[in-house]
Amino acid sequence: MSASLTVQFGGNAVSFRTDHPDLFKTLQAHFKSCLAQSGHLVAEYHLTALTGTEFCVAVDGGVLIPRLEFGQVLQFLIQDALTRLNGACLSGPVFHAAALADARGGVILCGQSGSGKSSLAAWLLAKGYRYLSDEVITCAEDGGQISGFARSLVLKKGSAFIWQHFLGVNAREGLLHFPDGSAWIDPLLLNRDGFYPQAAPRLLLFPRYAPEAGFRVTKLTPAEALFRLLQTLVNARNLPDSGLGSAARLARQVSAYSLEYSNLETATAWIQQA
Repeated sequence: MSASLTVQFGGNAVSFRTDHPDLFKTLQAHFKSCLAQSGHLVAEYHLTALTGTEFCVAVDGGVLIPRLEFGQVLQFLIQDALTRLNGACLSGPVFHAAALADARGGVILCGQSGSGKSSLAAWLLAKGYRYLSDEVITCAEDGGQISGFARSLVLKKGSAFIWQHFLGVNAREGLLHFPDGSAWIDPLLLNRDGFYPQAAPRLLLFPRYAPEAGFRVTKLTPAEALFRLLQTLVNARNLPDSGLGSAARLARQVSAYSLEYSNLETATAWIQQA
């Protein structure tokens, strides 16, 4: 018997249906904070077990990938589903960014893959910030609240030291390891207080991890922040004036900085004081 779940972001949704209990359980565990009962459905995935570890992936009734291993299916789904959700979002700008929040408001970490935003997000989470997303956020058109795609954190091989530091090298529950050394981590493992569904933005940061760097912070003008924000905007074609007005409102609304760092503790301490 097959089971299904629906995941939402930005007013849209995708559904996953599978006849494999372990695959369903894993998807449910790592998407549990973005499950939905409603939303405009933009894709329906049907994941059929061919063997105990191999699957056929169909989307909207047509076979997309005839055969994938268990781990490959999960990594494909987390990327493909989000790409479809981003592309369908009409409710406001979607930025490639992590976001966390405390009582003072939201901290946005903008950057492309490899900039270190997920690693910094995980460290901030473990230091008491609450989680919105490690990958994409959307903003209200009026420049108000931000919300995030609250899947599990995705940390690459080079960031394994983070979960090992806070959870111990033998931690298993709530972690999903992949052959390439990456891992999905339930945010609740790093902070039991969990999630904020939305927050008023307070800081806009453009971090860059550089192993041999010191620590350097540069205050950005609204124009400089806007220029950088537009490089992370992923649904511009869906928005009036290609999202320029919404991005400009966000750039004017909050203090913005570029942040170069090699030590997560140093970067976190600065963010906590900013």
